[in-house]
Amino acid sequence: MLKKLDAWLHAALLWACGLLMFGMMTIIFSQVVARYVFHQSLSWSEEVGRYVFVWITFLGLAAAFKSGSHVALDLLVKAVGPRFRRGLEILNGVLVVVLASSLLLSGIRLLEFGMRQRSPALGIPMSWVYIVEPVSGAILLYFSVRALWACASGARA
Repeated sequence: MLKKLDAWLHAALLWACGLLMFGMMTIIFSQVVARYVFHQSLSWSEEVGRYVFVWITFLGLAAAFKSGSHVALDLLVKAVGPRFRRGLEILNGVLVVVLASSLLLSGIRLLEFGMRQRSPALGIPMSWVYIVEPVSGAILLYFSVRALWACASGARA
């Protein structure tokens, strides 16, 4: 059952990142056309593009972790024997759990702060932008705990 949840969550992240990327490109292209063809600027486009980029980055973080697509320095891991390799993988998993927990907790604090702010151009609550940090932290924490458990027990996540 958890493997189905993993697959569904990973697919949802990839779809969300793809749709957000398409939306960001559309917004930026519209701004370029408006500025150079119609000599009018879309006052909100830069702000929306920036916020969408933040969402893509944070959601992509969790998706890339799940698929093993993050950049990694594996020189040390390849240099040690299998027994030490598993220990290094467990240490790496623990560090990712700590990072994900930190992302989740700092995201909650940022979200509380963002409830009192409004964006300059759109006037939307900044909590709408900031909510992606604790959400991606929670998803990364889930994926990293599952991967750590699988590594420690010798199973596959």
